[in-house]
Amino acid sequence: MSKFSIYLKDLIEDSGESISFIARSIEAERTSIHKALTDERILSYKVVQALARHFNLPVDKKKEFFRLYDILLQGEESYENRQAVCSLLNALSSIRFSMLPPPQVDSIELANRLIKGEYAVRNAIRNVLIYEATHTDKANFSMYVPEKLDLTMELMELWLAQCDYSVDALLCFYSNHTSGSKNIQLLRSVIPLCLASRGSYRPYYFCETPKAAALSPMSYYIITPHYLIQLSEDLSMAQIRDDTELIEFYQGFFRNLLECCDPLVRCNSNILEVLQEYISNTSPDSLQIMMPQPCTGRYITPEVIRKYMHNGPMPYKEMYNLVEHHFSVLQQINGTYQTVFTEKGLQDLITTRTMMDLPPQYVPPLENQDIRQMLRYLYDEIDRGSVQGMLVRPTSLQLPDYLSIYVHPKTGLHIYTTNAFVYGAYCCNIHIAEASICRIFYGFMQSLAGSNLVYSKADTLQLLAQHIAEMEV
Repeated sequence: MSKFSIYLKDLIEDSGESISFIARSIEAERTSIHKALTDERILSYKVVQALARHFNLPVDKKKEFFRLYDILLQGEESYENRQAVCSLLNALSSIRFSMLPPPQVDSIELANRLIKGEYAVRNAIRNVLIYEATHTDKANFSMYVPEKLDLTMELMELWLAQCDYSVDALLCFYSNHTSGSKNIQLLRSVIPLCLASRGSYRPYYFCETPKAAALSPMSYYIITPHYLIQLSEDLSMAQIRDDTELIEFYQGFFRNLLECCDPLVRCNSNILEVLQEYISNTSPDSLQIMMPQPCTGRYITPEVIRKYMHNGPMPYKEMYNLVEHHFSVLQQINGTYQTVFTEKGLQDLITTRTMMDLPPQYVPPLENQDIRQMLRYLYDEIDRGSVQGMLVRPTSLQLPDYLSIYVHPKTGLHIYTTNAFVYGAYCCNIHIAEASICRIFYGFMQSLAGSNLVYSKADTLQLLAQHIAEMEV
């Protein structure tokens, strides 16, 4: 018996009610519940919801009930992978690319001394990073740090303060096939850092025991232009060295390590090149995209482009050709077309009349009638089944408003900024081709329909119809 069927059996026994009574109460078939208890049938999500309400489950038991149901549907590994993507997206949604400038650091006073205690170690690392980034032109930091040390905020505050520096980071990936969800967790820092730095954060990864991790009490390190910080795995000890020869030795050693590793991401911050890559990475047979607004690009005709697009910093003809080509690719997709969006994103599209993945310096707000027409087309295609439009449940899944995320099993994971990002739409893109990450994201997209993370097709259509009707008033 599955863990879900055992849990359901215990709930029924604890209630003291007969299966016939429960089935009548929730308007479900008695035989479906009987068969669910022996794993002969999987209940629909609607029935599982009704059961949770019927038993009046407290929050913790309700959460466990749905967790076991999801595991029954997907399998334990797939469930863990989906939860890892959910956790990543929710974490990215909470990040704000606005920070106070870092404090001023005029000198490093702990060089060539042993530093004890995690708080002191973290403080010393931050001081060295601030000092080097603000006192050295185009400083480069080379890092191989323990999993416990997350430097996302420390590095972001420097890039957002317009410090001109770069980072090469060595990341340890789990090679076990069932450990892909742990690799997804690394993106919590990789994605924000790539965006804040506009490509100056360069992560590399390995899947084996690296040469860098020798059997030493301080196997981890950060190399800056003038200092070497050696770290223990638990951050209880560190030392800062200013020996020039030692720093040069570590720099050479690190460069040799990178030659044995693969770059995790590929970034670009040239808007024309980003648009070209956007087109190149869009498969002609499918599109799977997550962003707050629904993807209505396939309804933008050359006439609409000419109506709104105006001259910007880039040559008009070159930009027009790229934009027109991009939307024509979307129009030609006859296979899977998935657009995952939020109700807030839909409302913003209607209110601002601005498509968040189009740079406003080239495309001003659209007229109400054009937005309404695009949403009508979207409604019709979702209704027919030629487009799979999925509205996320905000209590279960958040989408970062500053990103549009494309997933394809062959070309990989492609991430672009929207107008909500501090530097604007298409200011930077991120491409990830690592097999385990792409497999997990693709599986996540495939598992969304019918899950508790999105509303039903009927509810999505009802909401779209409501908004379209309001626009006609």
